[in-house]
Amino acid sequence: MSEKAEINKPLPKMSKEEAEGRARDVTHSMARSAQVEIDEKTVKPNYTKCVGKNDEVSDDGRFVLQYDARAPLDGAQHEQAVRRIRAALERRGYDIGTHQVAKGPDATVTLTAKGPAKRFTVAVDGFRKRDEMVLTVMTPCLLPPGRQQQQH
Repeated sequence: MSEKAEINKPLPKMSKEEAEGRARDVTHSMARSAQVEIDEKTVKPNYTKCVGKNDEVSDDGRFVLQYDARAPLDGAQHEQAVRRIRAALERRGYDIGTHQVAKGPDATVTLTAKGPAKRFTVAVDGFRKRDEMVLTVMTPCLLPPGRQQQQH
């Protein structure tokens, strides 16, 4: 496929409301797998414009959503909680990207994975010093329904 054809490949269509709802569902599913409760005051949906490979930005309404939520959890339990999330994601067909455990006083646990259908990316970070886990869902570039995709 030529670079021009790749740039203009049809984007998945989804409204901001649907994207946020799906991100919330995935985040809560990860929390259930980890056996933690999300602190709803920490939920932060962040919408940004899509930026192309050559730094192009379109005016057709396309967007990316990064949805973050935090859950309190004793740092000593992070590794086990992330293993439970990984197992649940694998059962749902996610491709695991990274799974790292850093030991010591600044211990962290990190997991990234990409979903099978709409290709949502998820990330889990556990910070022992802060006794919390950060659950993140990122969408690919999405085009709202009813909008015409701008060609480059």
